[in-house]
Amino acid sequence: MSRLVPGMLLAIALLACGKQEAPAPEPPPVYVERATAHDLVDRIDATGQLLAKAEAVVAAQVGGQITGVRIDEGGAAVAGAVVIEIDPERRELELSNAAARVVQAEAQLDEARREWTRIEQLHARGAASQSQLDEAHTKLELARSRLVAEQAQHGLARRALGDASVAAPFTGLVARRYVNAGEYVQPGARLFHLVALDPVELEFFLSEVDSSRVAVGQEVEVRVSSHPEEVFRAEVSVVSPTIDSQTRTRRVKAVLPNPEG
Repeated sequence: MSRLVPGMLLAIALLACGKQEAPAPEPPPVYVERATAHDLVDRIDATGQLLAKAEAVVAAQVGGQITGVRIDEGGAAVAGAVVIEIDPERRELELSNAAARVVQAEAQLDEARREWTRIEQLHARGAASQSQLDEAHTKLELARSRLVAEQAQHGLARRALGDASVAAPFTGLVARRYVNAGEYVQPGARLFHLVALDPVELEFFLSEVDSSRVAVGQEVEVRVSSHPEEVFRAEVSVVSPTIDSQTRTRRVKAVLPNPEG
């Protein structure tokens, strides 16, 4: 009886295994679906602030007592509407006085002109000296200068009368009033703060890369903390042509309609 070597059994077993073929893999499933077009929104998020479209602190142009408050704080004022009066009655009296002085100066000029004509005729006949003629001419020039000065004062008085009724320079809301009726104010004193809130402006800053994708006329979706569930729509109105050298950002402004104030 012959004996088998253990190493031979292993070789035979390996040889037998090498002759077996592996099963072919199953092909992956293929799914077919009709292609459809979709809009891709390139969204840029930024934090900004709402600004009044127009804002001004209106100051007094003339001094005097506050005699009337036509529109109080929170009230709406159309452009040209009188908000505060600074003793316009006194300004009317000053204007009338200035007008009377103009009439008086005109009469003095006519008198000086007639006197100069009379002396000139006498001088031509040898009945008046050169010094008399020169004196008459000097009086005539002084009368002319006096009339010009009085006319200037009359114009200032007329301007002061207009400035005594302080009007809104644009349509807006009186956000704050700094004076009360009866107070005496000096020229330059603050009277009221006027803001225009329709429309309002949205100001925000974008990085240099993102700002290149923003242009005037594009729509902006705006959310404010006081109305978290509501989306307002604004339109880009300004894209700054320069970039801040420190922050590398560009300032952008958008106009937001605000009819409800």
